[in-house]
Amino acid sequence: MINKLDYNRLSKSFNDKSKPYRYVVIDNFFEKSLIDKLYNEYPSGDNKDWYKSRDDIHGTKNVLEQGLWALSKKEHIPDLWLNVLLKLNSLEFCRLLERLTGISDLLPDDYNETGQWSGLRVMKKGSYQLIHSDSRVHPHLNLEKKLTIVGYLNKNWMEEDSGCLEIWNSDMTKCVKKVEPLFNRVILFENTETSYHGVPKVNNYRRSFLASYLKDEKDFKETRSKALFVKRPNEPDKKLIDEISKLRANLTDY
Repeated sequence: MINKLDYNRLSKSFNDKSKPYRYVVIDNFFEKSLIDKLYNEYPSGDNKDWYKSRDDIHGTKNVLEQGLWALSKKEHIPDLWLNVLLKLNSLEFCRLLERLTGISDLLPDDYNETGQWSGLRVMKKGSYQLIHSDSRVHPHLNLEKKLTIVGYLNKNWMEEDSGCLEIWNSDMTKCVKKVEPLFNRVILFENTETSYHGVPKVNNYRRSFLASYLKDEKDFKETRSKALFVKRPNEPDKKLIDEISKLRANLTDY
C-alpha cells in the first residue's frame, strides 16, 4: 500500500532534537497506482455527505476556524478510501509507526471503527484554522492521543495557493516550518501540550486525510479532550480569540 520507507533516515528526522516537537514529512507515501486511484475517488466538493465545522459558536463568529469540511462516518466514505483508512488505523500500521518513531505500544483509534479523528478533510478557498495543539486525551476511550498523520492530495499546488501547515515553537514566537500540502505527501507528528500547528490561510481547494494513534500511559494525567488554540504575535482579534477558545473548550459534542 505504501512505498518502501527509509526507516533510519525518517527516524532520525522525526527525533531531531532541534525541532520544537517531533515530526517528519514523508513524500511519495502511497504507491503510485494507489494514490492515483485515491485521487480519482476523492469525493467532490458538492457531495452532500460533507459536514461543515462550526462557523459560529453560540451566535459569535468562530474566529478560530472557518470553512472546514469533513467526512468521518464509514457509510459516507468511498470504499477504497475506507479500506485504506482502516489499514492505516490498524495494529499492523502501529507497528510500522513504532519502528519509525521509536515510540512503543501504540494503539489504533478503533472508536466507531474508523476512529474519533480519522477521515477525509477539505479546506475551501478562504478557509483557515488558527494555531493550536490537538486534544490530549481521547474523549471516549480515555487514552492519550500520541500521534497524528495528515496526508495531502493536491496536484499542481503553487505557492500562491497558501494552505501550508505551519509549525510553531513552544513559546509561540516563531513559525519554524511551513509544510506545503503537496500531492502524496504526509506529515507525522507527536501530540504534546505544545505541538502547535495550524493552517492560517487557504487560497485553493485543499484535500487531505488524517488518522490518529493512541497510547495507554498509566501515569498520563492530562484530561484535555479538545484542541487548545493559541495566538500568534500580532494576531488580530486577540480578545475574541480568547473568548471563542473558552466557549469552544466547553462544548459537549465532538
